[in-house]
Amino acid sequence: MKTLFSGIGSKIVFPYLLLTLIVAGIGAYIVVSLVTGTLHERFNNQLLDSGRVVAESMVGYEEDRLAVLRQVALTEGVPESVANRDVPQLQLLIPQIIANSPTDAVVLLDRNGRTQFAWDRSTETAPGATYANLNLSQIEDVQFVLSGNVDAYGDKRAILVDTPAGHMLFTVGPILLDDEVVGAAMVGTAVRKMVVGLTENAVARVTLYDQSGQVIDTTLGNGRENIADLLQVPGEQYTIVLNLLAESPSRYQVVAETAETNVPLRRVEVLNQDYQLAFGDWRLRNESFGLFSVALPSNFIVNAAATSRNLLNLVFTIATVSVIMIGFLVARSIARPLNRLVDVTTDVTEGNLNQRTGILRNDEIGTLALSFDTMTERLDERNRQLVAQKSELAAILNSIADGVIVLDNEKNIVNSNPAAQTMISDITGEFSSASLQRLLAAAATETLVEGGEHTKRYDMNGRVLSASSAPVKTPEGSLIGTVMVLRDITRAAEAEHLKDDFITSMSHELRTPLTIVKLYTDLLKRSANGSLQKDQVTYLEKIAKGSSELEEHIQKMISISEIQAGNLHLKQAETSFTALIRELAEKWQPQIEAKGIFFAVQLPESPLPVLADTSRLQWAIDNLLENALTYTAEKGTIQLTVHHNSEQVHLRVTDSGIGIAHADQPFIFERFFRAKNDMNYNERGIGLGLYIAREILQLHGGRLTMESKVGVGSTFTCTLPLVGETAVVKEPV
Repeated sequence: MKTLFSGIGSKIVFPYLLLTLIVAGIGAYIVVSLVTGTLHERFNNQLLDSGRVVAESMVGYEEDRLAVLRQVALTEGVPESVANRDVPQLQLLIPQIIANSPTDAVVLLDRNGRTQFAWDRSTETAPGATYANLNLSQIEDVQFVLSGNVDAYGDKRAILVDTPAGHMLFTVGPILLDDEVVGAAMVGTAVRKMVVGLTENAVARVTLYDQSGQVIDTTLGNGRENIADLLQVPGEQYTIVLNLLAESPSRYQVVAETAETNVPLRRVEVLNQDYQLAFGDWRLRNESFGLFSVALPSNFIVNAAATSRNLLNLVFTIATVSVIMIGFLVARSIARPLNRLVDVTTDVTEGNLNQRTGILRNDEIGTLALSFDTMTERLDERNRQLVAQKSELAAILNSIADGVIVLDNEKNIVNSNPAAQTMISDITGEFSSASLQRLLAAAATETLVEGGEHTKRYDMNGRVLSASSAPVKTPEGSLIGTVMVLRDITRAAEAEHLKDDFITSMSHELRTPLTIVKLYTDLLKRSANGSLQKDQVTYLEKIAKGSSELEEHIQKMISISEIQAGNLHLKQAETSFTALIRELAEKWQPQIEAKGIFFAVQLPESPLPVLADTSRLQWAIDNLLENALTYTAEKGTIQLTVHHNSEQVHLRVTDSGIGIAHADQPFIFERFFRAKNDMNYNERGIGLGLYIAREILQLHGGRLTMESKVGVGSTFTCTLPLVGETAVVKEPV
């Protein structure tokens, strides 16, 4: 059995067979369902038509009662007789009016609701027989009419009264004498008579329900007077029918709320006969009295559906057998070339890329075989190219003097070149040490957080490595790892250290003779007593100025050495940042305005206390203002703005100078770096001001950031933490 179902032919034929059977069965079911559905739809439409006939007939009965009521109320002598309680006169007048009408009962009430006259067609009695014991004055709708009230539907009401003779549907209207209500007239129709009439008009069984869902009257299975001929069942089954037709109050609520848009349906079995019931809202004068239903027998639908099902099953059986035979033959023609494709695919999977199918056909299988052969040929060629490229890349990577390490997203080393292995082996003694792994993982994480290329130095066992790392992304932008390039810069670091020591030593050595030059220059100027010529005075001033500039550069070199060595100590104290900036602005304002530059200062009123070394912080900000003054042309603008939040204070130094090129911005805070620009070629400087400013701010727990655009200007933002509680005040706009 397993062998029988393992071949491709069997896997095509048997699902095809199963699918055919399923489709045939579903098709037969759908067709039978459609036929049955059509019959049901026609049957339901007939039910709905019967329901509309019942609703219209109820309106007709109401119109007949209204016509009789108007005749009674407007007949000359009736209002006076009711007002005077002249019963004999009423007995003389009323029978003449209603003798030829379809009315079943007439009751006249006086102003207090007492019965003055009553007539019932079934007994043709006088007052006191059928309605003598009925307290009609307590009925709310009767009180409404006797009180002379009028609503949106007029001054008449409809009520359902349970009398000893059975349920009676009355229409109540006022009797007026000189526009004053002197009584009321009630014209009624017997519910039993109305139900029989509705059944005849609708050609369907009719049932009336009260608002609690209980049956008031029905022509289904009653067995009394003319109904036995309709149902042809014994009358003792009437109780069974009443129980079957009993409806719950919740169903009445559903019917009443959806009467205009939906028609609820229900299927019941009465005396071994299936009936479909359609319900409607029994409504008169916009008042619901309960439900009505119309019922038609539904057995013929089942018989018609069975006949259609048998015929369709025969047709589908013949068609299914034919389709199966054709499918079996077609499956065999498909299976043979597919088996050949399977054999070739197996060989290719095992690495034999020289195999070809050799199938030549003009159908889809032939196209598939040709595509497979072409794909295999290209795969073979691509495989050879990949092997060659891999060899070339391995040769290139192995020949690189720098160490290259590739990490995956979990910070695990997935590849490295011999240079990296040798370099790290010399340092750690083993390539996969835990400390090295943590170092590489930290560098990769920092690269991913900051984004872009990232370079950092590491001092490991007396050797200095420069690690440049960058994220590795697919063409679609997905991150797949990090690549790191390690370079041994131990000698360069030693040379740089020697250079720093030399600069520090030279700075201290130059400071002593420079101090002597400045001292004797000043002494010469003071002791000359006016004996020096003008040119000699100019020479001395130039010597003094040059000495001061040289001393400033030497001091910067010493400060840089202290920063590099971590020996720059701050003498911090709480100071007003607002006052400090105001003092600096006053110091620089003459120089800035002397160059023809507009100088704007915006400071808050609050002191903004910060913890700072005042002289060092002033030096950092002086460097920013000096740069702004140096690189801003005449008629330009320099602006100092201070703003703050609850935790930090921010100083923005904005100029309209030449700006800094985007390519130079990553290096602008490096020491000895000066941006190259044709407009600042003649400006003097050694590239230390911004470096010193950033380092001083970082020592204060702050930071220095920059935004710049060539030809527009630059903005340097200093951020420092506030101390204590700072009052929030409205800052200048």
